[in-house]
Amino acid sequence: MRLGLESRLRDVCAHPLGRDIIDKLLLQTGKPAWLVDNPISGSLKLGTIKKLAGGRVGAGFFDALLRLLNSETGVLENAEGKNLPAWWKEAVFYQVYPRSFTPNGLKGILSKLDCLRELGVDAVWLSPVYDSPNDDNGYDIRDYRRIMREFGDMDDMNALIAGLHERGMRLVMDLVVNHTSDEHPWFQSALNDENSPYRDFYFFRKVDGDGNTKPPNNWTSFFGGSAWNYYEERNVWALHLFSKKQMDLNWDCAALREEVYAMVRWWLEKGVDGFRLDVVNYISKTHGLPDGDPFIGTLMGYTGVEHYFCGPKLHEHLRELRAKVFEPHGAFSVGETPGIGVSVGRLLTDDYRHELDLIFSFDHLEMPGRTRFDDYRYDLSYLKRFYVTHLNADRGHG
Repeated sequence: MRLGLESRLRDVCAHPLGRDIIDKLLLQTGKPAWLVDNPISGSLKLGTIKKLAGGRVGAGFFDALLRLLNSETGVLENAEGKNLPAWWKEAVFYQVYPRSFTPNGLKGILSKLDCLRELGVDAVWLSPVYDSPNDDNGYDIRDYRRIMREFGDMDDMNALIAGLHERGMRLVMDLVVNHTSDEHPWFQSALNDENSPYRDFYFFRKVDGDGNTKPPNNWTSFFGGSAWNYYEERNVWALHLFSKKQMDLNWDCAALREEVYAMVRWWLEKGVDGFRLDVVNYISKTHGLPDGDPFIGTLMGYTGVEHYFCGPKLHEHLRELRAKVFEPHGAFSVGETPGIGVSVGRLLTDDYRHELDLIFSFDHLEMPGRTRFDDYRYDLSYLKRFYVTHLNADRGHG
């Protein structure tokens, strides 16, 4: 059912993405759920709510809300009887941050595997060890098929994989494919040659003919300032949601996706058992990269986020990645998905939908009306209620 201003609030709450958006708005504003979850409020039409809100809500808020809701066609189903057995459903995972875990890089990690095994660890999640200029702790990757020198080399990596498997443990690596370093050969070729085959791998926008050097849209970076770099010598802008050296990849480009899949297969054939996918819900952006709504930007702290936190082709891209790469190798996947709530989380992870195995939940980091960066005393009773709510919502979930 397509939603519009004639739709009622209860229709929005019954929609998976709508429920998550409502919950997020309540969390951000510190309002109780009963304001929404009652028969009177539920019967209100969105058009009526828009009139009642008046100037307190940005003019484009309801347009953005309806665009998001109507772009998400997934429907929650009862997963009972569809659950598949899998090793990771009972496994103990242990994150290794290589820069601080030992002073000896991959060799040091290898020397500690017996200790991890004695602790009952089933799988090691290894934070990025790829070649990187280290602008963002290795999450700015310069070469996906090389190891960062300070951690060792590929022989050390092969020994670590073998050592884990010899002890009955598995390896999960970070997979960072929303962006690359600006020093990656793809980006360097794309920047320096507008006819490069890699030009469409990223989001480039030329400066218009009158010499206006205003950014292509009003999106802001999670690291502060505009989400666009201007390269004066090339007269172009390029998109970065994170640091100025982390350039966003264009997943609408089929050639880019095939390059990513080939790289992932290369690691899986080395014996890697799965991946933690960094900010993977950001890989799909609204076509044309339109301006973000200023009201939503003020509310959420980042302008433009409604155009990519749950993008129009997110499910399509994840299903393709799973079908072409993960499933043929029996690979495990866990997504880092900031901004995704419990309902869309189920759409991403129910077994029968063939997208991801698990996702990270972030909402417990924030209390109603408080962000994770505020200075306040966290209420542990809220944490209890949060977990009870999530466990009940996930009942029967695959």
